[in-house]
Amino acid sequence: MDRLTDISLLDGWIPVRFYWREDQPMVDWCYLGRHRLQDPFFEQTVGQRILEPFNLLFRQQTSMQLLGELHEARPGIQPTGFIFHLSRSGSTLVSRMLAALPKNVVISEARPIDATLRSRSQSATVTDEQRSTWLRWMVSALAQRRCGDEEHFFTKFDAWNIFDLPLIRQAFPEVPWIFIYRDPVEVLVSQMEQRGAHMVPGVINPLLFGMDFNAIMEMQPEVYCAKVLAAICQAALQHHSEGGMLVNYTQLPDAVSTSISEFFGARWTEAEKQIMEATTKRNSKDPAAIFTGDSASKQNKAREQLREAARRWLYPIYEELESARAERNVTFQY
Repeated sequence: MDRLTDISLLDGWIPVRFYWREDQPMVDWCYLGRHRLQDPFFEQTVGQRILEPFNLLFRQQTSMQLLGELHEARPGIQPTGFIFHLSRSGSTLVSRMLAALPKNVVISEARPIDATLRSRSQSATVTDEQRSTWLRWMVSALAQRRCGDEEHFFTKFDAWNIFDLPLIRQAFPEVPWIFIYRDPVEVLVSQMEQRGAHMVPGVINPLLFGMDFNAIMEMQPEVYCAKVLAAICQAALQHHSEGGMLVNYTQLPDAVSTSISEFFGARWTEAEKQIMEATTKRNSKDPAAIFTGDSASKQNKAREQLREAARRWLYPIYEELESARAERNVTFQY
């Protein structure tokens, strides 16, 4: 097949996995057709669609180079804004509000993006230039129009992807980004109830968070989680002046349709704002449940050991974030 025929076969398909085969970077695809990505997380949509008979019978697996050819032929929607977060801080609510509008394409914590950023862990020969290029290609493939009238593209990264912010900025220097954070005790309580991948020692290389394997095995769970969260906050604080905006959970949800959208350069009609705000009536993790603020309940659940970990490792950097946010004179109406 010639190049154009190969690319035409990807119409309606979306990359769902970045992997290595015989030392070559490869991409696995899933057919979505005109189906929109409206679930809280990318993997929820993909997990449902990949089990459909068509996707079980017909799979597209291509080289990374073909992803580059697709980027050259059909670059997709230019990214409108990137969302980084501390985790359990309201980022899913933000992405769901944006995804409520058909004109928006929203990718939330997509494994192919994370795998692309972490490709060096699979092959020591991968350079930053290659990772930056591959990231542009991967985002381009995810940002394809499915219905034809989409205007904006937003990506919510995994919490630990903040450490790759310099490389992400290298790939997309003009794209504005936000970092969402929350009172440390409330985040820790949520993580202790159900830990994210980065909160389980050893699942993600602890060197990423400034720790080593021997040290983490001796840490209390609250201490490990607090130090991971502190490292994420420190990375955001270090780079926030480079095209970023700091957002506290207390500013949500009203800021999404106003100041955050304005920062991203997006404008909504009053009818569109009402559609976005209607999303806040449902729980971001469980669309069937009613969304309610849970700060008080989380504060009440916090044990002293958890509070001590927050005081020692997290509150100092949290206060720095709050000061930096105030200094930037970022004002939200809520």
